[in-house]
Amino acid sequence: MLFKNAFHLLVDNFVLNYKFLLYKVVVALITLALMAALVYPTVNMLLTGQPFKDLLSLLGEFFRAIATGDTVFLQGFGEQLKQAMADFAVYIGEKTPNLVYFCVILVLIALIAKFLGGMGNFAFGCLIDNKMSSYAKTSFCSAYISNMGRAALWQIVYVPLTFVYDVFTLLLCGAVFLVLLSIISSGIIAALAALMVSVALLLAAQAVKLALFNDAVPAFVTDKMRLRDAFRKSFSFTKERFGRLFSTYLVTCLLILCMNVLFAVCTFGAGLLITVPMSYLMMICIQFVSYYTYGKRKYFLGEDKIILPKEKTNENFYDDFEV
Repeated sequence: MLFKNAFHLLVDNFVLNYKFLLYKVVVALITLALMAALVYPTVNMLLTGQPFKDLLSLLGEFFRAIATGDTVFLQGFGEQLKQAMADFAVYIGEKTPNLVYFCVILVLIALIAKFLGGMGNFAFGCLIDNKMSSYAKTSFCSAYISNMGRAALWQIVYVPLTFVYDVFTLLLCGAVFLVLLSIISSGIIAALAALMVSVALLLAAQAVKLALFNDAVPAFVTDKMRLRDAFRKSFSFTKERFGRLFSTYLVTCLLILCMNVLFAVCTFGAGLLITVPMSYLMMICIQFVSYYTYGKRKYFLGEDKIILPKEKTNENFYDDFEV
């Protein structure tokens, strides 16, 4: 029900997809400008170096071997990958005059990009909330400016937490991938098992994160809660409710991954201009639909469709039957 209503809400507000795309393009341009100004020479040197080219070539050979069933290559891929990564790490240490400064700048740029992206997500959440509560149309600029302070406060807390979580998740998935490659003897089975488990772990980790923070932004936007109260509400849920949210987000993440990969391949990347912003909007719609549903609030799914909260009843279904 959550997924169906969220998708219906997304379709009814699909025009926001193009505004979201424009905002993401602006954020991408700002990020690229910061990289060009601060770290481009170093990044360009690293990415054009032979060790990085060897690592990239090795990964390309890996996927080619999976497609063709080249078990001989796959059996030795784990050791080759470890050696290629070690060579690249040594190359970074030799060519980067101040590795700490370089890493700090990269992390700061990533945090700024996530912060700006989150500010937009918050504003689009306000637009979705206005549509759900009263079917009111609000301009993006108005929602962005009027909620800038609250959105910035939320992002200051949320961005560092999720950044650390995402980095840890990626490192864990990478470690699991390498371990499975080394402990499973058969090359093709090891490669497929390592990819399957790593991707499944990544999707599950993202679903857990989204379920844990599901109510925070809606509590900020809909009920105008303070940061502490929004956090408390977001982390106060029952096991059944967390299970439903986790399941919904897990399926949604899987569908989003498949959809983006399919559209990227079939349209040579052009389809991502539609599917990427639509993926973000779908997540926002799930947040607010679940918040309204569990809060037993009525809301608009469309101009002529209102969802009313279900009333609990003590009547037993089997009372109408005579034995």
